Amino acid sequence: MSDRSLPPPSAHARSLAGVDLERAPWPLVRVEAAREVVVVISRSRVPEREIVLERCTADAVPVVVRPSGGGAVVLSPGVVAASAVLAGEPGRFPEPVFRCLCGAVAEALGRLGVAGVAMRGISDLCLGERKIAGSSLRLAGGRVLFQISILVDSDLALLERYLRHPSREPAYRAGRRHLDFVTTLRAAGHGVVVEEVAAAVGDRLRREAERS
Repeated sequence: MSDRSLPPPSAHARSLAGVDLERAPWPLVRVEAAREVVVVISRSRVPEREIVLERCTADAVPVVVRPSGGGAVVLSPGVVAASAVLAGEPGRFPEPVFRCLCGAVAEALGRLGVAGVAMRGISDLCLGERKIAGSSLRLAGGRVLFQISILVDSDLALLERYLRHPSREPAYRAGRRHLDFVTTLRAAGHGVVVEEVAAAVGDRLRREAERS
């Protein structure tokens, strides 16, 4: 991001976005609970199209570019952000990678009693028609970088404040606004907390990374 009116991101914000993981060696897994509000976007999207930059400036919310693909997200307290670097194969297609790694996260949530988590679209995890996690990939240099953010108990109003309607969306979203499209684990009736979600997801992704 070159907009000098935006505040510089903290080390924690950069870590949440995984900006240092583009060429990181594998296996590596980083799982953190967000402690501040940060907007994260991929280099393939235009910030002015996806983000309400003037509100980020007014609220001193940093915008960070992550190395993996996908749309813009808001990370804030109540969100668990996870990144995993695994060995990859040249020419590997993203769909089976998403199925494997999103499936691992869904399994971790299932072990915490969050039943019925299913993949929708290419890379979302949902409870029914509501998204509870979004993920992205970078496949390059013989490695896989997988990143996912899980909405545990965050303030969903921040999505409406800082994100525009995305330029690309999965068919199942059907044009819904952010607050009609996403939910949190807590709002869906699950009494989990960020610490146990982070521990369970981290453990499961580490096992996946070690076998890659």
